[in-house]
Amino acid sequence: MEELIHPSALSVIKNKLMVHFSTEEYCLCSQDHFVFSYHYKSQKLQQVCKIPPVNNQLPTVLKDKIRRSALARSLSDSMGLGHVVQLPNGTIIIIYDKVYRYSADNKGKVAQPIFDLKKHKVQPPLRNGIGVHPRSNNAYFGEYVNGIKRAVRIFRIADNGERCEVCHTFKEGEIKHVHGIFWDKYRQRFWITTGDADNESHFYFTDNEFKTVHKFRGGDQSWRAVSLIITEHHLVWGMDAGKDAPAEAINHVYRLNLATDKREQVATIGNPAYHMVQTVSGAIIMGVTFEPGRKQATKEEACLYYSETGEHWQLLASFPYQKQGLTGRSQYAYLFPPSGIIPDNELIFTPINVKHHDAKTLHIDLPS
Repeated sequence: MEELIHPSALSVIKNKLMVHFSTEEYCLCSQDHFVFSYHYKSQKLQQVCKIPPVNNQLPTVLKDKIRRSALARSLSDSMGLGHVVQLPNGTIIIIYDKVYRYSADNKGKVAQPIFDLKKHKVQPPLRNGIGVHPRSNNAYFGEYVNGIKRAVRIFRIADNGERCEVCHTFKEGEIKHVHGIFWDKYRQRFWITTGDADNESHFYFTDNEFKTVHKFRGGDQSWRAVSLIITEHHLVWGMDAGKDAPAEAINHVYRLNLATDKREQVATIGNPAYHMVQTVSGAIIMGVTFEPGRKQATKEEACLYYSETGEHWQLLASFPYQKQGLTGRSQYAYLFPPSGIIPDNELIFTPINVKHHDAKTLHIDLPS
């Protein structure tokens, strides 16, 4: 498949900058412990806030000041904050070692910690997996549990980011972990994707912010999805059958008509699909990840795909795999688009563990 974007069309915005959450006007990004906004029209980065030191003791504050310096950040091999989203009223939620909130009334552009993940033995979500309700102003995330078998919880961040609480629990053995929570504006519900084994891979939904949760479909690797795109009539997703999946589990893109219940296999992508995002007009961007050790003979590259409706897909760009050893990241080759919504004409994204442009936020023009 011929690539639509020539490598020369990529432009670098900033090194060691991770994209997180986009609106039509700007994208929230992070570097180290700082949150920035990248404004699409002006192409400028502005510092929004940072998370505070772990305590207010003088040695800790001084050490934090040194580590947050521009020189220290340029030398660091860490990509920093794990999750940044914005609530409908403008409050910013950050998930890292704790859940933090930031709003315009915060002093000194410093986010406020509101919930300690380690203290409460909570696993953070998978990237781009936080769902935001447009009316209640609540955010939701599910635990991305690996290495142990236990009950898996979904948490509600409520009261304008001031409170974090359990709102649903999957029993031990029901799922391995939650992949993501996604708002459906057409049916006014959240969809939840889970994995990883056949009996753990399902779509769930809730129509009442997790008072009740219903199992929709699933039961094999074709329902193992990290991200889910919702259109007026369809669900669209790429399979996430990784290196733990059987050799016959080839990754495809599916499109399910919710009115007729007809599911179509619309593309074959080989490697696992991870993160997806829509433009204002509804076009879809999908990042495909390379996982070393997969049982299938797939290309050692991460790819970006594009579709106007979710039915026909085009390869935008590919990035050869190269292990880089960044702190706090796996050794897979990822292409991270932001969550939220992006402009119709452009995309910024961050590739990880690739040969060229590793850990740099890149800009491309989208097909017109």
